[in-house]
Amino acid sequence: MPQLLSLSRAARLADVTRGELQKKIRKERVKTFEGEIAVEDLLILYPHVNLDDDPVLERVQRIKSEARPKSHYSDGWMPDPQVLMQRLHEFQHTLVQTKSALNTSEALLDEVVSDLRSALEKPETALRAAIKLCIGKLDGAMGRLDRSGDAKARLFAKDALLKIVTASVRLQPSGHEYFIEGNDSILEAGLKAGLYLDYGCTSGNCGACKCKVVSGAVRKLRQHDYVLSAKEQEEGYVLACSNTAISDLVIEANEASVSDELPHQMIRAVVRKVERESPELAVLHVQTPRTRSLRFKAGQRVQVTTEAGVSDTLYIASCPCDGRNLLFLLFAGIGSALEETVFNCDLVKQTLVLEGPEGQFLLHEDSKRPVLFVARGGGLAPVKSLVEQAITIDEAEDISLILVGGSPAGSSLERLCRSWDDALDNFQYRSTEATIAADELVGQIVQAMEENARTEIYIAGPDAWLQELLQVAAGKGVDTGEWSLETVGC
Repeated sequence: MPQLLSLSRAARLADVTRGELQKKIRKERVKTFEGEIAVEDLLILYPHVNLDDDPVLERVQRIKSEARPKSHYSDGWMPDPQVLMQRLHEFQHTLVQTKSALNTSEALLDEVVSDLRSALEKPETALRAAIKLCIGKLDGAMGRLDRSGDAKARLFAKDALLKIVTASVRLQPSGHEYFIEGNDSILEAGLKAGLYLDYGCTSGNCGACKCKVVSGAVRKLRQHDYVLSAKEQEEGYVLACSNTAISDLVIEANEASVSDELPHQMIRAVVRKVERESPELAVLHVQTPRTRSLRFKAGQRVQVTTEAGVSDTLYIASCPCDGRNLLFLLFAGIGSALEETVFNCDLVKQTLVLEGPEGQFLLHEDSKRPVLFVARGGGLAPVKSLVEQAITIDEAEDISLILVGGSPAGSSLERLCRSWDDALDNFQYRSTEATIAADELVGQIVQAMEENARTEIYIAGPDAWLQELLQVAAGKGVDTGEWSLETVGC
């Protein structure tokens, strides 16, 4: 039976994104087995897997630091010393078992060769010839035991090193898999992987993130106030926000799907700062209390109310992986009631009330198809969140972003888009003039669809602009029935 690897782990070993691996699997018509690929097939697709010349850990860390949304969860990509020592202890068991199997194989080969040589004393000519052939095969096998260039052995070594600094988590019943890096908790890593795990406070007070460990070992990162009953502890329940993985895990956890509505929340948050990126754009940085994080899905919006009672609905422009540190984009001239207050920077250090989330401008669930995002004006906020989610999930074959009008030159948003384009092999970013004709823009969208008919289209912007795009597309005979559209601003 072939040795199988999950696609997530195989992608890491081959030093490519999961989307790139899936694209190559389809192109080369390689068979997979319920989301897993045989080691032999992986080596056929990527024959030059090499631990020394292809440092996967450096690449993973580079993409994580340059491309993914910044987070405040972990101090670094390496686990703390205690977790590292416990993972090394687990790794020691693997090495002992492997070495034991190797020693047994060597002893068996020696014994068989000795027996066959004794059999050579028998007179039967045919038997002697067959035994000589067997000896030749066994001698060859013994010689291969000393070869360091074995591709499977290199793959094993690379996988073993990955398991020291990362641990995989497989969720039941969904089957989703993700990796825990550094000092992240089970919950933090799951949110960073774009999964909608149940949680409330992220600090061990509410117990909403309670999950059951089916297999594997965990270690408590921090004490928590929520009390698990003796029966729950005996059955293997832990708080995902307060524990990390020592070894690869299988856990039972509640997880919302794209179609599931998240609970309505009302949270008081503080405006940490307001950045004026340009005369037309302000970035609002908001932080929730340590005991309350906002659960939301990429592309959703919340009702924001100031201390003065001024209220408006704003799209969250940050990744759901960090529900405490939220980002909102405010564009001048889109008709927001908060525009004057935000652009005058009067909100700094004030308390806001956030209510929500709501909205159905969401990524298609578990889709592995190429995606094209198009945004204009205020549409950048939900699209930015969706892009970060797509990058985090790492399942799309290709991700493209067209920003009509671009971002202010030298702004943090412009640098972020450029960093995605530079760091990710399957990401393409381009900006257009704000005055680009609808016919030309639709032509670019159609070109993407012609290059790959499976491409998913997500477009957000002012209503009149969207209607013009749809009218032009209809005139070209383009089927827009599966396009995901969101009206943002006037």
